[in-house]
Amino acid sequence: MRGNSISSKQVKAARALLDWSQEELAQRSRLSVATIRKLEAGNISPRGKTNDSLRQAFENAGLDFLDSNGLREKPEDITVYHGKEGTAAFFDDVYQTVKGPGGEIVVVCISEEPFAEALDDYLEFHVSRMLSLKHKVSVKCIITENYIYTPASSYCEYRSISKAYVDSVPFYVYGDNYAIFLFDADPMPKIIVHHSALLAKAYRRQFHSMWDKAAVLDGPEKKG
Repeated sequence: MRGNSISSKQVKAARALLDWSQEELAQRSRLSVATIRKLEAGNISPRGKTNDSLRQAFENAGLDFLDSNGLREKPEDITVYHGKEGTAAFFDDVYQTVKGPGGEIVVVCISEEPFAEALDDYLEFHVSRMLSLKHKVSVKCIITENYIYTPASSYCEYRSISKAYVDSVPFYVYGDNYAIFLFDADPMPKIIVHHSALLAKAYRRQFHSMWDKAAVLDGPEKKG
């Protein structure tokens, strides 16, 4: 079912709220950059499939369109995963989220050893499929200087930083999702995923401020 027509003002406001360039909106909506520019200039109005494509792109990023040119972020949606089976399901979601559009994944943690323990035999499979996306998915991970274990070094760029900068609760940002890992839960871990474009954007900014302070690793190291 098609939604109500959105206005040029709403298109501009939604793109600004999400901090998307016209090029990024074009990619996510599968429209041309020229069409986006004409819409925002008021030269054409979103109709039919164009309207549906724009609405879907913005709604997938967590926005709702209101009457009278209104716009808001959707009420926060949360998914919780538990234990080893939940960990595999979480990383399935990570892969499914980025395999089409590509993008950037960022991670901050003390060590990746608990992730590897939770993934167990699924780790090798996940590393293999993520490696196949290396050409269009950028993956960056900050770990602490005393725990240099890099199981995903075939596709992930690692840097290390002082433990003083890293909270004990790891965070993981992919697509428009922000996740935290609780490794003291039973069963271990408990993964809480917030489906929020604005929250994901805020933690990406926090990540990049830390990334600039972190040290480049000399090379991949293995556990043990």
